[in-house]
Amino acid sequence: MRPLDRRRRRLLAAGGIAAFVTGSALVVARDGLLISQDTVLLWVLAGLFALSLSEIRRWRRGMLIDWLPLCVVLVFYDSSHGVSQLLGTSTHQSLQLDFDRWLFGKTPVAVQLQHLLHQGPSVQPWEYPLFVVYMSHFFMALLVAGALWRYAYPRFRQFRRQLVTLYGLGFLTYVLYPAAPPWMVAQAGGIPLHRVVVQVWSHVGLATASSLIEQGNAFYNQVAAVPSLHAAVSLLILLFFWRGARWWLRAILLAYVLAMAFILVDGGEHFVFDIIVGWLYAITVSAGYALAANTRLRAAVRRRSRTWRPARVAPITLPARPHGLAVATRADGDGWQAGAQPSPVGTEP
Repeated sequence: MRPLDRRRRRLLAAGGIAAFVTGSALVVARDGLLISQDTVLLWVLAGLFALSLSEIRRWRRGMLIDWLPLCVVLVFYDSSHGVSQLLGTSTHQSLQLDFDRWLFGKTPVAVQLQHLLHQGPSVQPWEYPLFVVYMSHFFMALLVAGALWRYAYPRFRQFRRQLVTLYGLGFLTYVLYPAAPPWMVAQAGGIPLHRVVVQVWSHVGLATASSLIEQGNAFYNQVAAVPSLHAAVSLLILLFFWRGARWWLRAILLAYVLAMAFILVDGGEHFVFDIIVGWLYAITVSAGYALAANTRLRAAVRRRSRTWRPARVAPITLPARPHGLAVATRADGDGWQAGAQPSPVGTEP
């Protein structure tokens, strides 16, 4: 590539990133924070467009082939509440509530934690970083997918398959098994439970941008508690990058998974049962794709071994024995004697 072309590409990339950052700030200032899956997806695609101004053909191809499965599954995921209502499935709470009581006693574990940590209507300073961890769920997976698409395309295809499968399993579970979160159960039973995320959100005063496909709360699924996709996605990211990651990256990802689980339970958003089921979903998806990859590899090796044939080697012809040379042959154990059979070993005259 000529220096002028490289300079032009760098200028295009820098200009695109500057325009994207400026536009993002204006959208957030006007409409609020982007947390719905469809708006976050459009935001990520706009960022990829800014990074791909010098490769517009690849970006157009990516929109049609690479990102379409994610778009489809996110639309279905956001409509799970409406589908569940059409099917007439009832909301469940007994299984997850009994499981948590079996582990931690009759008092909900969120109430125990909030009492232990002296949490109440006022916001504690350490709740702010946990609030950031909770909110990161709404864009973390799509940001990871976008970075992989731009800089590690084969890995993007692997991550996309796992993410689509995980969201698809979540959609099916939300439709067939709507489950109430702890804060909803506490409200119905008159249990004093503080929603930490809501309290911090109100204290910060952030607005949220409206979804493009949701109409008010018509598609907002408040009974999508089992599995916890907050827990499932965070663990899926950890498992995806675990092999080959440096120790400090593993430590950060593990801390992220544990911090996410803590704020989900402490904030009254999920039962421990929900988190364990979410982790099991992530482990199942990750292990399933790893097993499928190993199976395909072994099958390819077997096919190659069946079709492999040894190379044909041309026979080696020894030079003719010169005239007048005798050959050495072994007598019946009595040493060597001159013989008449051809051999490269000659006798002295």
